[in-house]
Amino acid sequence: MIYQIIIDNFATIDHLSFNPGESLNVITGETGAGKSVLVTAVSTVLGDRADTSMVRTGADRAFIQIAGSKNGEEVILSREILSSGKSVSKLNGELVTLAQLRAFCSDWVDIHGQYDNQQILNPENHIHITDRFHSEAISPELEKLSFLYSDYKSAQREYDELLRAEASAKEQQDYYNYEFNYIDSLGLVPGEDEELKEKLTLIKNSANIYSAIHLSYELLYGMDDSVLNGLGKITSELSSVESYSESISALSSEANDIYYSLEDIAGRLRDMESSLSFSEQDMDAVSERLSAVEDAKRKYNKNIDEIISYRDELSSKLEMILNFDSEKSRLAENAHRKYALLEEQAAHVSEIRHIIAEKLQSAMERELSDLEFANSEFKIDIQKTDEIGEYGFDKVEFLISTNPGEPLMPLARIASGGEISRIMLAFKHIIGESDSVETMIFDEIDTGISGRTALVVGKKLSEIAEHRQILSVTHLPQIAAYGDDNFLITKSIDESKAYTDISHLDEDGKVRMIATLFSGSDEDDSALDAAKKLIKNAR
Repeated sequence: MIYQIIIDNFATIDHLSFNPGESLNVITGETGAGKSVLVTAVSTVLGDRADTSMVRTGADRAFIQIAGSKNGEEVILSREILSSGKSVSKLNGELVTLAQLRAFCSDWVDIHGQYDNQQILNPENHIHITDRFHSEAISPELEKLSFLYSDYKSAQREYDELLRAEASAKEQQDYYNYEFNYIDSLGLVPGEDEELKEKLTLIKNSANIYSAIHLSYELLYGMDDSVLNGLGKITSELSSVESYSESISALSSEANDIYYSLEDIAGRLRDMESSLSFSEQDMDAVSERLSAVEDAKRKYNKNIDEIISYRDELSSKLEMILNFDSEKSRLAENAHRKYALLEEQAAHVSEIRHIIAEKLQSAMERELSDLEFANSEFKIDIQKTDEIGEYGFDKVEFLISTNPGEPLMPLARIASGGEISRIMLAFKHIIGESDSVETMIFDEIDTGISGRTALVVGKKLSEIAEHRQILSVTHLPQIAAYGDDNFLITKSIDESKAYTDISHLDEDGKVRMIATLFSGSDEDDSALDAAKKLIKNAR
């Protein structure tokens, strides 16, 4: 329920504040006075789109606030729209996103405008309207259906992607084979290019290397006056006198260490000298191998490790091509199994939907009878489609016959504007009771109706208001007469600026307002008498 609405600097509204009553609130005013602006402001604070055009000319921000209660808890909503284009929404003082705001308000306040009439004429919306009736019964099953639908679509998508991959891969199979065989025949070994380069360098400089190693060995060990022979004499001399001094003993030990280290080096030089046996054939073989490796690196613009990885990738693709049939069978079976689960759940949802539709159909027939559709027939037609979608396999459409003997036809083809307004009112009444919405706002529900039908609509609004708060913007005296609280919106112009205001009407004000709706004047005696009589009959 809404206790208070405050609007500042919104379009033509400078400042407006009023307190709706708990039952039927009727808001009237001349065309252009600002009734639609008021509804737009309320829609905006509840989460509708906002833009800078809503900020009053000359102001730097617009501000709308609603105070009320939801399920017995106090609620304060606010929306601030800055002229810079930003907007800030708060729920009980805390910043919230528009998605959070809409979710909070979806089962609290329901606004019906003329656009909703177009929604009900579109058969694509009929399944959702039907499901909202007793939504507590079908919503859990719809959630399960949605999950199974996504699961099936994912499995089917995986299968379809495999089919596309198979077609593409088979076109590339010869190429994959050629590339794999070429790389595999190279027998690449990680790091071998660097080893080959080092070996080639050794071969090209083998004479110089051999000479240096041979001379080093001779100087170190092979000659009579070699380094090791001289060092051996030194260690022998030091060893003979090392007992006389710790310092000499230390030197003797170091000389021994050096001797053995040089002896090890001499052995390694000897081994290296004996292993150096390079030929022209060796150099040709190494050069040819290195050339093949470098050609592969240039061809793929990759190093050896990357080329080996590419070969493994080609191997996997070729293996996949060979195994496509088994993989197709596995994925097809998986998709079929998930479709069977989806189909089973869709059938279950359809059973529930048929039950709900039957109840909604009966409720609508009663409502329409109350709304002067005494000889009408209403039917919810449910047909099974060939494909299962997110909401199942049902195609739902509302059919109506407004006159005896006429066949049932789609709403869009049979109903007039006034009839559509009453049909929507019936839906709002029924679905609203199912949703337990606390406040319902009707913007120009009276479009296309007049006379006795307007009285019926006014009475229906009054009946709905026995269970929830109603705000109804209207221009018809028949509806205004049923108001428990009546408000008048007026517009004044001062210094080229428009100002919109709203006032709560007492009994006399209500009579004069209704008289004005009748005749355009609140001083016409016959109109005043008609207004009083209309109010009396409404009570």
